[in-house]
Amino acid sequence: MKLKFKSDTKIIGAAVAVFIGLIAGIIITANLHLLQKSNAATNPPLIYTTKNSEMPAQNGPKNFIALIKQDKPFVVNIRTTQQVKGGPFAMYQNPFGNKPNPFGKFFHNFFNNTQPQSSYTEESLGSGVIISKNGYIITNNHVIKGATKIYVKLYNGRTYKARVIGKDPQVDLALLKIHTGRQLPAAVLGDSSKSQIGEWVLAIGNPFGLGWTVTNGIISAKGRAIGGPYEDFIQTNAAINPGNSGGPLINMKGQVVGINTAIIKGAQGIGFSIPINVVKQVLPELETGKITRGWLGIEIQQITPSLKKAFNLNTTYGALVSSVLPNSPASKAGLKSGDIIIKYNNVKVKEMSQLPWLVGNTKPGSTVPIEIIRNGKKINLNITVGNWKSPKNVFKEKKVITDKFGIGVVPLNTVNMQKYGLKNVHHGVIVTKVTPGSIAQKMGLMPGDVIQEINHSVCSNIIEYKQEINNAEKENQYLLFVRRGAMKLYLAYSK
Repeated sequence: MKLKFKSDTKIIGAAVAVFIGLIAGIIITANLHLLQKSNAATNPPLIYTTKNSEMPAQNGPKNFIALIKQDKPFVVNIRTTQQVKGGPFAMYQNPFGNKPNPFGKFFHNFFNNTQPQSSYTEESLGSGVIISKNGYIITNNHVIKGATKIYVKLYNGRTYKARVIGKDPQVDLALLKIHTGRQLPAAVLGDSSKSQIGEWVLAIGNPFGLGWTVTNGIISAKGRAIGGPYEDFIQTNAAINPGNSGGPLINMKGQVVGINTAIIKGAQGIGFSIPINVVKQVLPELETGKITRGWLGIEIQQITPSLKKAFNLNTTYGALVSSVLPNSPASKAGLKSGDIIIKYNNVKVKEMSQLPWLVGNTKPGSTVPIEIIRNGKKINLNITVGNWKSPKNVFKEKKVITDKFGIGVVPLNTVNMQKYGLKNVHHGVIVTKVTPGSIAQKMGLMPGDVIQEINHSVCSNIIEYKQEINNAEKENQYLLFVRRGAMKLYLAYSK
């Protein structure tokens, strides 16, 4: 069944986005689960609205009453149950349940009072948005992950059993369907690309199971990276708490511009929403129950001011290729570490986070042009995009061994940070091996150390590390600033 998108002015196509395969440092391969198979042929078409002429834009927060009356009815409360074998019984139910989610490190565990029990039924709470009058609901995948039963409570108090039409764990979105026998109030989906930093927004949801709750704030930032595979979140200071997940972020026109997804543990006034344009991009695949992702087989990273200087660039736009997987589409096309991708399929890559979506939106098997900068020169290549097939741990721990210094290092990304038990470290390279008798051993370096500076020059990644350690070797002078657990220390060596 072909998905139909209805607008007052045009038909909206949907497909775009996703990965180039970044796993933490932006590894271009991660584990994407196929969506649950659904009987799409028996489902009515999902038709949503993208323009609202009834509600004029409000310039400020003088009064949200009319806006809330209009939008509250399309927000739903979601309750799920699942049978858990073994483990503890929570005396107070955790709104997120016992389910892993791609943003788990950002969610605070408010419910730690437990008693042992061999088996129990667990309930979790969340929120959702009605996006079509015939009962389609969008929410976060982590809200319904592992659920055996899903119940949706409407604003009028009625509760219906929901079924999963499709889900995408990597984007953390799920599409549900309820049957009520009547038309429902549906949200108007806005254009998140037009949202501006400083713009007033509302968050509506079901925090801690309290029921429909409205908070307000502004858009604090856009294009935020928080450790997931797709790094393009809207940041807001509108209060978001456990139970808000899956609820809408609404602009002053009454349009949904984001789906509230994550918070930073222990922080106040910092929440993250999936841009609604991303939601619209994946909806057709969610409805059919099958997701395909284009794949290149590379790791990429943001171009920092120091990298801009090192590569003698005029701007910081583009995506820097830090690693290329052997026999991958990128390798076969001739991409190399150190290349800077500035155009993909004739689209300018303004931000690193833009590239995963461009690649993921490309149909596997398609050949597209890319423009790169290599050694200061622009080069055009053609690349045949591969199919992203659950590439778990494809990027093995690639060690960089320096002959004179004598260590192995890996990038500071989410996977490696978890492996070495690192927290709250934002730049550097991780030491994985120290060669006996080497300069590094004489200095006192140990596996698990994070090298952040060499001779007062910042090392944010492997490329900067290699450059600075080579300079230090030439001078036979080493002064390292290192993170070791919670400690920060300098290590020095000179001949």
